[in-house]
Amino acid sequence: MILAQNHRPLLSGNKGRLIKVLLFVLGFVNSIPQSSASKLNPDSSYKVAMILPLHLNNYNGSNVNRANIMLDYYQGFYLGLKEYESQGLKIKVYLYDNEHDTSKTKEILKKPELKKMDLILAPILHEHLYIINHFSCKYQIPVFSPFTAADSLYPNNPLFFNAAPAQKTKAEVFYDYYRKTNPGKILLVVKNDQEWEKGLGPELLKLLETKKNIDYRIITGEEMALADSNFLPKWKEYIVYHGSENSKAVKTLTTFLDKQKAFFEVVGDYKPQTLKTIPEAKRKKYDVKIISSDFTNPLDSAILLRDFKSNYRLISNLNPSRYSVIGHDQASFISEILMKNDRFRANDFTGDIHQYYATKFLFKKDQHCNQNKGLFILKISDAELLEEVKY
Repeated sequence: MILAQNHRPLLSGNKGRLIKVLLFVLGFVNSIPQSSASKLNPDSSYKVAMILPLHLNNYNGSNVNRANIMLDYYQGFYLGLKEYESQGLKIKVYLYDNEHDTSKTKEILKKPELKKMDLILAPILHEHLYIINHFSCKYQIPVFSPFTAADSLYPNNPLFFNAAPAQKTKAEVFYDYYRKTNPGKILLVVKNDQEWEKGLGPELLKLLETKKNIDYRIITGEEMALADSNFLPKWKEYIVYHGSENSKAVKTLTTFLDKQKAFFEVVGDYKPQTLKTIPEAKRKKYDVKIISSDFTNPLDSAILLRDFKSNYRLISNLNPSRYSVIGHDQASFISEILMKNDRFRANDFTGDIHQYYATKFLFKKDQHCNQNKGLFILKISDAELLEEVKY
C-alpha cells in the first residue's frame, strides 16, 4: 500500500492534534515494510483518491470537530485496507485535503493523476459532490461518497455511489416497515419546523402522496405544544414518525403523547445516543425505535471488534469512534469489490448484501445514481442494549 499526499505546511490551529495527524499520515506511508514497497509495481496497483476536509492548514474553531471526524474515518479506512493488503490487495491511495472549500476541490481535480484513478472518495456536502460528479462523468471514474448522500444528481451518473443512505431511501424504509408491520394504524407525521428539512420527513410526504388509501395526518411542533387531551381521536392506534437531533424535542413529543387517550408506536430519525436518553418507561410505553445507517450488535462487538480496537489503539492511543468503524467497513467493501471484479462498477454488485462490523451495503440503481439501501430499524432491548428489529 502506498500513500501519496498533497503536502502543505501546517500553519495554525491545535499543534498537538495537527502533529498527530501528520505523524499518522507519514506513518501510513512508512508502515509498509521496505521489501514490500520495493516489490510493489505501481502500475499493477489500484489507484484510489481520498478528498477529505482534514484542515491541516486551519485546525481551529468549527473546523476542529470536522477534522477529528475525518481523521477517525481515515484511520479506520487505513486499517481496513491493511487487512486486505495481507490477502494480496495492491492499492495506491492518494490523500488530498480540500479544506472544505469548493475552490480547493476544483484545484485538486485539475491534478493530472486524478484522471487515472480507479475510484474517488468524495468529500462532504452537496456542492462538492456536484463538482466531482461532473468530473466523474467526463472521465468515467467511479465516485464513492462516504458521508453525504445526494438524492439527485445532474447529469445522472451510474458511476456515482452514495454509501450513506439518502433521505429518500430512509423514507422508503420507514414506509416499508409501516406497511409490513402496522398497515392498520394511522400514520402521524410530526413536522418539527426547526429540523424538518434535515430529516426524511419531506421525502416521506412525497412518498405518501403517491400512495392510495393511506390514512395519515401531519402535526406541527406548535400544534403539539397547544394540544389538549382531545386533540386526537380516542383509542385509535398510531405509528408516529418524528425526526430530531436533540432530546428536548423528543421530550416535547412524549409529553404530547402522554396527554392523548390513544395508542402509539414511535419510529424516530434519531441518533442512537438520543434514543438512549429517552427514559425507559417512555421507550417501552411508546415502543420507540429508530432508523439507523450503522449498527454493531453489542453482544458480538467484544469479539468482532477486538483486533480492530487493539490495532486502532496502536496507531492513535485512542479507542475507535463510530466514524472509525465506518471507515473500516467502507474500506473493506471497496477492497472486496476491487479484488473480486478488478473494477468498481454497479453491475458487479448491485442487489447484493455486504455486511461488516457496523455497516450494511445494499446498492440499488435509481434514475440518478446508485443508492445504498442498507438500513437498520433499532430499539433498546430489555437488557438495555441496542438490537435490530426484524420484520
